[in-house]
Amino acid sequence: MLPHYRSEACLFSPHTRTVNNGWICGRHVHHTMLEILLVVEGTLTTILGCTEFNQHVGDIIIVSPMMVHDFQVRLTERVSFFTMHIHIEDTEILHLIGSNNHGFYPSGHPLNQQIKASVQHIIDTLFQQSRAKMSLMREVYTILDEMEQYFSTQHEKSPLSFDAELSNQVAREIQTLVLRNSEEAVTGLMADKDANSDWLEEISRKLGVSRRHCHRLFRQAFGIPPREYLMVLKQQEAMQMLVTSSDSIERIAHRIGYENVQSFSRQFTAWAGCTPSTFRKNNLNERHHLIPINLQEQVH
Repeated sequence: MLPHYRSEACLFSPHTRTVNNGWICGRHVHHTMLEILLVVEGTLTTILGCTEFNQHVGDIIIVSPMMVHDFQVRLTERVSFFTMHIHIEDTEILHLIGSNNHGFYPSGHPLNQQIKASVQHIIDTLFQQSRAKMSLMREVYTILDEMEQYFSTQHEKSPLSFDAELSNQVAREIQTLVLRNSEEAVTGLMADKDANSDWLEEISRKLGVSRRHCHRLFRQAFGIPPREYLMVLKQQEAMQMLVTSSDSIERIAHRIGYENVQSFSRQFTAWAGCTPSTFRKNNLNERHHLIPINLQEQVH
């Protein structure tokens, strides 16, 4: 008998944007989402981990899940780009892409040429009045198929190990911790002095491994320690709330685990290079140009 196959994908937040010199996106990370970004005008400085790329017109960046990244405009007066996120929970595909993706694919690269037509078709479809859902999702799966074939043929496909799955579970638990703290405004586990390891100890115990083993596997898999991943998640959660909610800065500080708003402001300034109030003011005046499309009501 043939096995059953099941797949679920969400095209999340496809949009175009034009930004001016000096713009900084801010360090962030996605757990189960791929990000694909195509520059259509100007030069974008893309930072993947600790490596910088100058992304010119026609160049494509593919950001793997758990890859810390940032986008900045330094070299031209303005940059226009299209970006989209593909949310999938197929662990084997995510492992294949994460293990082999180099991130930067200039205009002449074979993978760029294989997926650019689908990316352009998505852009064209999004600006049509009908925005046919199945047409969009066909192109999403075409992109995933091209990436799977390319990475499988260009690189040796390694099986998903128990350690890789455990690392993914740790990442999901940390993400859940941040979201739960945000929703319930619980400050106990992630207070200002969360240098203590109670939260990681709790996750380790839940998964049936030692804290030391949990920390080592996570760092080996993703290149950053669990605490740094936690801080990146808190940073992007704070930035998101500053732009999309009307909550006070004190309330936002409490929601991401800071009892003291002054401590939050100092930490946020270290993250973003400006105070929370300045960040909110600047980004309210320059929001993303989001294309209103809802292919799935909720991203897990």
